[in-house]
Amino acid sequence: MRIITGRRLRRDKRGVSNILVVVLSLVIIVAIVSNVLLWGYQMNQVDWEKMKEDVKITGVTRITSSSWFVTQSEYAVNLGSKTSGTYTDTQTVNDACETFRESLSSLQVTIHPNAAGLYTEWPQEYPSGSAHWSLVDEDPPDDDVSYVQNNVAVKKRDICNLQDPTGSGTINWVRTYVRARLTSAQTGNIRTLIRTYDTDYESSDTALTDSYQNVYTQFDTNPKTGSAWTWSEIDSLQAGASGQKAGRASVRMTAVWVVVNYSSAGTYRLDINGTLTLDVSSYPLAYVQTVEIQLRYRTNDAGEKWYLKAYNWTAMTYSDAGFNNTAGHTPTTGWDYYAVNLTDKWSSYISGSGTVYVKLQDNQADSNQTTVDVDFLGVRAKVDGARFTFENECSLTTHFVSLWIVNSTLHQHYDADVVLNSAETYNYIRADIKLPSGNFTVKVVSERGNTAVYSSGS
Repeated sequence: MRIITGRRLRRDKRGVSNILVVVLSLVIIVAIVSNVLLWGYQMNQVDWEKMKEDVKITGVTRITSSSWFVTQSEYAVNLGSKTSGTYTDTQTVNDACETFRESLSSLQVTIHPNAAGLYTEWPQEYPSGSAHWSLVDEDPPDDDVSYVQNNVAVKKRDICNLQDPTGSGTINWVRTYVRARLTSAQTGNIRTLIRTYDTDYESSDTALTDSYQNVYTQFDTNPKTGSAWTWSEIDSLQAGASGQKAGRASVRMTAVWVVVNYSSAGTYRLDINGTLTLDVSSYPLAYVQTVEIQLRYRTNDAGEKWYLKAYNWTAMTYSDAGFNNTAGHTPTTGWDYYAVNLTDKWSSYISGSGTVYVKLQDNQADSNQTTVDVDFLGVRAKVDGARFTFENECSLTTHFVSLWIVNSTLHQHYDADVVLNSAETYNYIRADIKLPSGNFTVKVVSERGNTAVYSSGS
């Protein structure tokens, strides 16, 4: 009985094993068939998409310049004022304009000590025995070559009479300056001091170090009268400082001066600048030959010259050095075009990201308050490149990955990355591709492996 039972168990195990083998074989067969069918479907889908793709090259043109790039933000008005319109009115040539008007500009005069003032209390001077005012009148300051110094721990005053300024008009503000330092690394202060109408006016404390620094206080009006400064008040003004020794550090003053800012009749000016940016992705700077700036404008004064300048990133200032025209432009009273070419100096005026700061300014201050209408201001790059016009006539999106230029002596390949949506016509700009002379063939290859061909002689 035990023998019979053992034989049955072994037979049953072999049966189960056979069943498992059959089941696993069926699973493997089903997986293989599914993968084959899926692969076949995918191959059919790729083949179908490849057959459906229908893209043409409808034009190939040599280009010598980029499109115009215009400001995308409001102009900065440095002198003058904006009266109407916005920067968007300067993006196209259509007689819709942004209008600016000249305004009175600020002039400045600097005056220096020329005689002793009421106080000469600082006990030490260098060179010894010199008049205090003569030690602080240099322009530019001579620092430790000559100075006055307070070497006692008591507040002392030292002020000077000043030169009579040459100027006329409305005084906007007055600044009194002193240049001073501590004689060692301590904590100490100084106060500017002016005297007008026999009254002293001190500033708040300004902390000093052991290095020279310029300290100033601005007075928009006369602190005694509360009204705008007069020129006679400037003539009688005295200026200087007060201070005291701090620990082991004496206070040393090497210069005193006063700046008078004023506006005068006959000083109408306009100065504006805008930010314009070349598209360096389409026009890489390595393939730019030069840059042009063009202005369309109108003024009500035909007797004043106007200048286009740009920010020089090397010199860090606005300039027209190297432009083909540095003589400015004299307008009529109608619409005028004024253009400049930056010649081979263009790279100094373009940042690595393509930014160009363009300035429009008048020649000089005059007595006429001119109004300027700006209809268009733009920059463009001069190149020797190509424009390819592609048309996608199918319902699929197409991706071009390669481009070839071929003639009898040239067989040049370029990488491409152009995506065309269904029914789209697209102009593809390549500033780095110089088309050959004579007949040539252009071929583009899509990601699906299709090609489109254009022959220049056909």
